[in-house]
Amino acid sequence: MRDIQGEVFSDFEVPTTTDGSFAGRQKVANATQKHLQMKLEQEIVEVNQRLKTSKTKVSIHSRKGTIQLRATLPLKPTDVHPKGKQRKQYTISLGIPASFDGLKTAEEEAQELGKLIARQTFAWNDKYLGIKAYKKQSITFREFYEQFESFYFSTRKRNLKSESTYQGVIRCYRRHFLQDIPINSENLVNCILTSKTPHTREHAIKLGYTIAKKFNLKTDFKVLKLKIEKNKRNIPLDKDITMGYLCFDLHLQQIKAVKPKSIKSNKIYKLIYGLIAVYGLRPREIMNQPDLNWLVSSENEHSTFKVHESNKTGYREVFPFVSEWIELFDIKNQENINLLKDYVDREITPSALAGMVTNLSKFFSNIGLQFTPYDLRHACAIRAHLQGVPIKAASDNLGHSVDIHTKVYQRWFGLENRRKAFQQTAENNNEVDTLKDEVVFLKKRITELETELAKYKIKLEFEGQRY
Repeated sequence: MRDIQGEVFSDFEVPTTTDGSFAGRQKVANATQKHLQMKLEQEIVEVNQRLKTSKTKVSIHSRKGTIQLRATLPLKPTDVHPKGKQRKQYTISLGIPASFDGLKTAEEEAQELGKLIARQTFAWNDKYLGIKAYKKQSITFREFYEQFESFYFSTRKRNLKSESTYQGVIRCYRRHFLQDIPINSENLVNCILTSKTPHTREHAIKLGYTIAKKFNLKTDFKVLKLKIEKNKRNIPLDKDITMGYLCFDLHLQQIKAVKPKSIKSNKIYKLIYGLIAVYGLRPREIMNQPDLNWLVSSENEHSTFKVHESNKTGYREVFPFVSEWIELFDIKNQENINLLKDYVDREITPSALAGMVTNLSKFFSNIGLQFTPYDLRHACAIRAHLQGVPIKAASDNLGHSVDIHTKVYQRWFGLENRRKAFQQTAENNNEVDTLKDEVVFLKKRITELETELAKYKIKLEFEGQRY
């Protein structure tokens, strides 16, 4: 396996997208595929140049996902040249995939065919007639597992985001596919069926699709899907969030012998709690290279938070959803900021980041909070709706697409929030009605004043004529 990351992806910038839906992921996949195709075509030109330099009378070409050989050869046994010649240009398909590994194989096959042509020993056989196309040796799921990391990163740039995704994929592989059985359609389906919940089944199907595409297996994945039931979420109201902030201090008071390490951890998680509540951030966005200097900078007039570009949806600058909570939650406390800096100032790997997020969730649970870190983020999405913030502005602030904002987050719009929305609408309507009445009254009053003014003018004119 060649250095795909160094040679192929070194000049590729992964497009950022705030869309976590299929369309958003497809945008990244399409851009990556386009870059790969461009690099592959460049490499094909170089291979053909090497073949030409070595006077190998064979060239290679990419077509419909495979790499084919092209050469002038003796006529096939049943073929006839229209001009009566004994040789003709043929395109030979050996079933070699259009990939960088396949390109290496194609070059070797071209050199082998070139030697046969040069020695005038070429003869049409099953291999070149396409009766027995080039096939890789049968491989088991366990054997492919050993190659999977190289295969996975041969089609995408290696960065923090793709590393994080890979960790989830490889866990799924170990859980459901790591078996000493050959890779074929039947065994692939049986592996997927070992996942019993809708969530794990969805991930197993995605991995199954990748394996099927790699080995050209025909499988109907639609029939394997399980119905996904909507989970219930305890989205906190504003009063719950402000009360929840007190749980951090109460937790310390309940500990008999408080250690300095516990005080330090409490302050760090307390600050993270406030940051998620105020800005609606993903926990990872606070732990992965946050610009904390900007947060407390005197130049930061609007108290925004800058998310690093290596996060899920790239760089963005986030406005606070509830500005007054910045002071209430002591967001800019320099001591706590420094503690958070020390906490996140480490080599950030996908596994380390996942561990930090898990520890945060555990801490929330340990101190008695009835909601998760992500529930605080969802609360910001709902609050933005109640505040009348335009959907585009709210979704940009949260770092996701309008589609995700409307389709996903609105499902957590609970009974109490609906009551607030109706109450707010009713209050707005009452205010509108009041304003309408005031407008009618003012129009009537203007008409009366205009009448009085006209009478006054007539009176002045009459008195002026008398004198």
